[in-house]
Amino acid sequence: MQLGESPIECARREANEEVGMSLNDNDVKLFGYVAEKNYSGDAHWLMFLVECKKKLVTAPPSINEGTFQFFSRKEIDTLSIPPSDHQLVWPLYDKRASGFWGSRADCSVSPPDLKIEVAP
Repeated sequence: MQLGESPIECARREANEEVGMSLNDNDVKLFGYVAEKNYSGDAHWLMFLVECKKKLVTAPPSINEGTFQFFSRKEIDTLSIPPSDHQLVWPLYDKRASGFWGSRADCSVSPPDLKIEVAP
């Protein structure tokens, strides 16, 4: 937010910083968002989801944020990632060709109140 970036500009910068990919605006497509209220009891998240059209063929070197790995879509369903990612992020990824999608989660209740918001 401090840089005043759009979601596309942010995706391009992050791809360059984290995997060394130089992208232009046409290399990425914004297809959704995830909004989480009161995540872990004290934080709110707004995540924009983008598809990278440019293929990464080799894994980049590890950085201080972690090690990059390739996973099939089926393998992602078995990974130990936050449950909200399994419920909110990956179902949107699967529907990315259908248009712009969004999801929201109110994590102040248990279980979280999850909603899918579809653009008409």
